[in-house]
This record gives sequence, structure tokens and C-alpha cells, in this order.
Amino acid sequence: GITEALRMEAKLYLPQRLNELAILHRFVYNGVFIKNLKSKWGSCSHQNNINLNLHLMRLPEKLIDYVLVHELVHTVVKNHSADFWNLLQAKMPDAKARHLEMKKYNTNL
Repeated sequence: GITEALRMEAKLYLPQRLNELAILHRFVYNGVFIKNLKSKWGSCSHQNNINLNLHLMRLPEKLIDYVLVHELVHTVVKNHSADFWNLLQAKMPDAKARHLEMKKYNTNL
């Protein structure tokens, strides 16, 4: 029951918020999919499809935004190189602090 409630909430909120952030930061992605991922908060394919974990709905809004912007940056830089982190920091100046705060959470209920 909890998982399905999170899925419904995620399908209403996450695609809309991802689109808002993509417009704000001038990123283009292909599609967005909500999944019950076991070990990742999100991913971005080489075709710029973004998968988001429905358990993001259990996080504070600023950390949801961190994950969404993180995946949007992957539409430009497909790895976690210095270029990736520099672009993420340019879009979200407190990205390092948010990254550290993410360690308090996990994808399992």
C-alpha cells in the first residue's frame, strides 16, 4: 500500500518538477519514467530518458531537486567527471552539501 501511494504521488509530482527544473536550467531530456528502483535515486540513459525512484517522495524537497538536477546534468555529461560536478555546481551552488545530506537516506522503506 505504501509503495503504491508513493508511486501515485511521484507520478503527479516528479515529471512536473523535472520539467520546471529543465526549463529553469535549460536542459532537454527525452522522457521520464517513475520506477521502484532498489539502489538508485535516479538514472539518465544515453537517449536522455530519465528514470526516477518513486521513493524520492520520502525526501525533503531540496533533496528531490538535487536528484532531479543531477540527472538533468547527465543529459549533457554522461559520467561523474570533473565536468559533471562543475556543471552541477554551476546550476546548484550548494550541490556538495546536498550530496552529503543524501547519504542520510536510502532507497528502501
